[in-house]
Amino acid sequence: MANIRIKRIHALGTENARAQVEAFAQSLKEELQIDYAWDGNRLIFKRVGASGTLEVGADSLDLDIELGLSLSLLAGSIERDINERLDDALK
Repeated sequence: MANIRIKRIHALGTENARAQVEAFAQSLKEELQIDYAWDGNRLIFKRVGASGTLEVGADSLDLDIELGLSLSLLAGSIERDINERLDDALK
């Protein structure tokens, strides 16, 4: 198993960042069949082979993903893809 941890600093404020994360999560739900739910400002998500949380703060995002064995081999490319998508989502 592999873990991916990503921290992003932003200047959007909590509400705007949360709205951007919601749009990001919705696109992942459609594209990758990810199920998610909000618990306060924490997005909890899961799909076959991966689960994690994304904590939305006033000036930062903290993403923690646990990959199952089948996706662990792809951890590097998954992390690169997530970084690109987060950069686009936080514009």
